[in-house]
Amino acid sequence: MNPQDLATIQKIVQDALQNAEFINKVWIAGAAVLVSLFAAMVASLTQMLVARSQRKTQLKLAEQQTSEQKDALRDQLSMQELASRRIANASISAKRQMWIDELRKDIAKYLTTWQEISYRWDAIVNRPGVESISDEGLAAFSQPIAEMRKEALELQLLIELRLNMTEVNHQDLKVLMNKLENTTRLYDRTVSLLPPTNIQAVFKSILKEVIIKAQEILKEEWERVKKDSYADPNDHSYAKNAGV
Repeated sequence: MNPQDLATIQKIVQDALQNAEFINKVWIAGAAVLVSLFAAMVASLTQMLVARSQRKTQLKLAEQQTSEQKDALRDQLSMQELASRRIANASISAKRQMWIDELRKDIAKYLTTWQEISYRWDAIVNRPGVESISDEGLAAFSQPIAEMRKEALELQLLIELRLNMTEVNHQDLKVLMNKLENTTRLYDRTVSLLPPTNIQAVFKSILKEVIIKAQEILKEEWERVKKDSYADPNDHSYAKNAGV
């Protein structure tokens, strides 16, 4: 082999080696690009998945928060309504208790006044040796009797204004009060000749009936007060019936 051929072969080998190195560089560069693209795709896909997961988590948390807020608001409104009903029940109980106290006081004063009127009539009619009441005798106590009758009438009106005439016991009480008042007319000798002792017995009997009937009414009202005090504020039917 001559030197020229050897040089040609050597050049070919060198060119081949250079081409192989170039190809390796190209392949490595291409592989790097592919790896970068794949990494970018994976990163992008991962970001999308993470973003979607975060979005779902945020939506779930938002739903839970909204639900909790609704529950909290519902509980708050429920507590406010409960407090309002308790205040309303307490107000009803207080007013009814006041009604009971005032009614008891007025009935007691009413009965005491009529008892005093009866005693005064008894005193003048029951005088020894007196068969009829003179004009002078009537004048001696007519003014006090008139004042007491006026007071008794005022008390009677106050009592009747507190009563509910749709209830039987209240109607009965009014009838007994009128009956008690009419009993004192028996002291008038032009109306009745019954002895004062007998009239007092009739008066006291009716007075006792008035007391018993008044006690029944007061007991009924007291039972309502207790019912108001222990009523369940969540019982809407009770609140409606009570006028809340």
